[in-house]
Amino acid sequence: MKKLLYALTLGAMLYFGIQQALEMGDSRDWPTTEGVIIASRIASSHKTSTEKGWRGNRYEYEVRVQYSYSVGGVNYTGHRLRIRPTKYGFEQNARRELAEYPVGQRVRVYYDPKQPERSLLKHI
Repeated sequence: MKKLLYALTLGAMLYFGIQQALEMGDSRDWPTTEGVIIASRIASSHKTSTEKGWRGNRYEYEVRVQYSYSVGGVNYTGHRLRIRPTKYGFEQNARRELAEYPVGQRVRVYYDPKQPERSLLKHI
């Protein structure tokens, strides 16, 4: 049973990793439109670990944005900065990125032409 659980977990990780890699490649060819930041903040999460090699508490910080954009006269709202979220170990690093996305800032939005509701702001 334990081996089956490991195999299923590994399979899921591979599937999502490959899916993200394919989306990263595809998104480089997505068209762009202008959008505007309607909300931005830093989310933090507390991590506790007793894993080998690391013990203790730490925080992770992630920049969260919400932006609006329009494609073909239809309005959309997006929230993805990039395909894979970036989590920072230091709040000041997240604050530096957050400074790029103040509310009201105009941004370039990359969107999937087949599903315009799928969008992001960065390819990295």
